[in-house]
Amino acid sequence: MTVHIPDYSSWTRDDLLDETHKQASIQARLSGEPGDFNARRVKIATAGARHHAAMLALLELTEPFDKDAAARIEKAKAWHRREQKRYYAIALGTEFIHWHDVDAMGQVRA
Repeated sequence: MTVHIPDYSSWTRDDLLDETHKQASIQARLSGEPGDFNARRVKIATAGARHHAAMLALLELTEPFDKDAAARIEKAKAWHRREQKRYYAIALGTEFIHWHDVDAMGQVRA
């Protein structure tokens, strides 16, 4: 499994809204499922990174109606950028740990 975030820059507003809902639903569904914790965490973090990337693209389509709204949009964009990077880093780190653990299986450690 590799972490992939689509390029949302050419998506329509409706498609972005659908994508944000889809990724949030994936996160919620996976949070309560049993199974391999690391594999599930990679999927949750990937969905989180995709959600924030789609929200950022959605905000790029938003036209502020005054200076205060523009400031709020910029603040929201900065937050979604940070969250996207954070979730992406979690997904990559968890994926690395997962594959490291798989490689280490069966080895006797002293």
